[in-house]
Amino acid sequence: MQPWKNYWRINPGLTILMSSVLIILVMIDRWIEYEYTLIPQEKMRQEIAFRGSTTRMWQTVSDLMLADNRVATETYLTSYSSDFGFESVALILNRQILLSNKFAQRGDNAKDISCYHSTWVNQATSGLKPIIEAHPLRSNQICAVIPIALKERTASLRPESLAVLVVQYDMTPGIMSLKQQIWRPEQLLRYLGFALIAAFLITLIMRRFVINPLQNIRLRMQEYGSGDMLARVQLEGSCELVDVANNFNKLAEQVNASDAKIRESEDRWVKALDAAGDGVWDWDLKNGIVFFSNQWKLILGYQDDEVGDSIDEWTSRVHPDDLPHAQESIKKHIDGVTDVYRSTYRMRCKDGRYKWFFDRGMVFERSPSGEALRLTGVHSDISEQKQVEEALKNSQQQFELAMLGSNDGLWDWRLADNSVYYSPRWKMMLGYHDDELENDFSIWEKLVHPDDLNKAKEELALCITGKKDLYEVEFRLLHKAQHWVSVLSRAIVVKDTDNHVSRIVGTHMDLTEIRAMQKELEESRQQLKKMAFYDVLTGLPNRRLLEDCMNDLLVHNRRAGNILAVAMMDLDGFKQVNDTYGHDVGDELLKSVSERLTLSMRAEDTIARLGGDEFVLLFTGLLKPESVLEGLERVVHTIGQPYFIDGNECRVTASIGVAFFPQDGETGDTLLRYADLAMYRSKQAGRNQFSIYEAYMSDFDSDHSD
Repeated sequence: MQPWKNYWRINPGLTILMSSVLIILVMIDRWIEYEYTLIPQEKMRQEIAFRGSTTRMWQTVSDLMLADNRVATETYLTSYSSDFGFESVALILNRQILLSNKFAQRGDNAKDISCYHSTWVNQATSGLKPIIEAHPLRSNQICAVIPIALKERTASLRPESLAVLVVQYDMTPGIMSLKQQIWRPEQLLRYLGFALIAAFLITLIMRRFVINPLQNIRLRMQEYGSGDMLARVQLEGSCELVDVANNFNKLAEQVNASDAKIRESEDRWVKALDAAGDGVWDWDLKNGIVFFSNQWKLILGYQDDEVGDSIDEWTSRVHPDDLPHAQESIKKHIDGVTDVYRSTYRMRCKDGRYKWFFDRGMVFERSPSGEALRLTGVHSDISEQKQVEEALKNSQQQFELAMLGSNDGLWDWRLADNSVYYSPRWKMMLGYHDDELENDFSIWEKLVHPDDLNKAKEELALCITGKKDLYEVEFRLLHKAQHWVSVLSRAIVVKDTDNHVSRIVGTHMDLTEIRAMQKELEESRQQLKKMAFYDVLTGLPNRRLLEDCMNDLLVHNRRAGNILAVAMMDLDGFKQVNDTYGHDVGDELLKSVSERLTLSMRAEDTIARLGGDEFVLLFTGLLKPESVLEGLERVVHTIGQPYFIDGNECRVTASIGVAFFPQDGETGDTLLRYADLAMYRSKQAGRNQFSIYEAYMSDFDSDHSD
């Protein structure tokens, strides 16, 4: 009986929290109704009443003024002083207030009344009908401009003249009265009582059907993690939490089975030196020789003659992150700190993949002084166990997150009656409230991106027909704000007793942030790649990328039987520009030189900056060496034109040396060295020119080096 009572034990903090949330939601709903429904209705009601009042006012004042009864007119206007809504009622002629419901305004200028606008006055007097408009500056006020015919008191040919009656009406008093009615204390108390009762009931239900089962799952996980390998979750029913508990139990069984295999392997270790069931190793510490059994090598994908007998065969293959810990474990056992050596680490196989190994061993021979002489042991491939442990770890993390609340949207499709349920979170991911989307399959079809719909429905069809037990598809859904949301939809298939699919239950995970992070990572990767292979200042390929490009071009031209021209270019006078105008101007000059080189050379050619004022130009696909001369002349001429940078005229020239593949050399280093010798020849010959490498230049270089 006591456990049942525990199920219904109330958490006061949760009840208070839910009560507060409900009160806030009710108050927000009431405020929205007040702000967007009741106030507009009240304004409309007052505007209709105001229009009726202005019509009556127009008739009454017109009749009194045509009868020249100003006293009665003033009495009539003054009667509106008691109505707080009528802020100002004034009869105006020629911009002067004749009569008003406020005695202080008589004789004042009409500009003191904010509703007096010349545009409205002209419309009213020309059309001989009232003009009613909203106040241009005050949202809760209405203005009326009414034409009034006056009887002239002087003898003239015109017995009548036109004045205007300006009425300024304030709806604020009526709105404030409505506000007092809406927010009465007794209503607030009623809302509070409703929220407390509702929160109490919701807390009971959540405690019974959600919190207690989740606590049960968490406790069993903690027991399992503490070493109780028999810990299992016992839940009854058919809800999602029962599926979670069953998955945990299955994973625990798999881990136990893997542990049992490892223990069996340890039992066979005594006979491993003869049987070699696992990988066996024997380390002669005195001579530094290690014996690796054939099985040890086969596990890593090697044949017997592909692995030597030094300890480097082991250290070179252990993952760099795991090697220090493994070596420390061996050292502790050799020093006598531990009775047995045990370590878990990753090793690189022949195909480049890493496998997990459980390695254990023991010192079987020591010198009289206690120095370890021989260490023997075996290692076992535990990659599958690691995968199971990783899966269990991920599952446990998911359960812990579920206790805090999931951000995934839930959907449940019952095929028997074709009913579909979308959770409030499912709809909220798309910007909708719970009551804004119907629980209907057609809603999903309308929201899925047209390009993704066929794929999503095909996967559903495979699940419905029983060909697949798991549904996992990524597609896009249309948000209420008319943008696409990427989601990962995953579901399980539930079958009835006849093994027919009766239900598909799944979740939607919002991938928007994940896609954004992937985009940022890709941009960062591209930026790092650019920094690694391109010159930061000019954006040209750097020395590293130049080597790759040159190797590719050498292979390409060798196959095609074409000539590759490698030109080394140095700027004459660049140091003087740097010293005279500063490094900032020098940097801008290098950028300008790079731009001119790009415009001067063909699209298939390559330009690279080695550093400082040194550039390399690669002319590819030449049929004969003479084909490059025109391009070199164009470069020399273009570079030699003046540069105007920050108001300074700068001049530099280009000294270029060129060597050809395959005539002068067949490697990139050789061609660059010969091109550099030819460029040095251009410097000596007066600069601002190019020179073609000749064999005697190498002799000069040797003499110069000596």
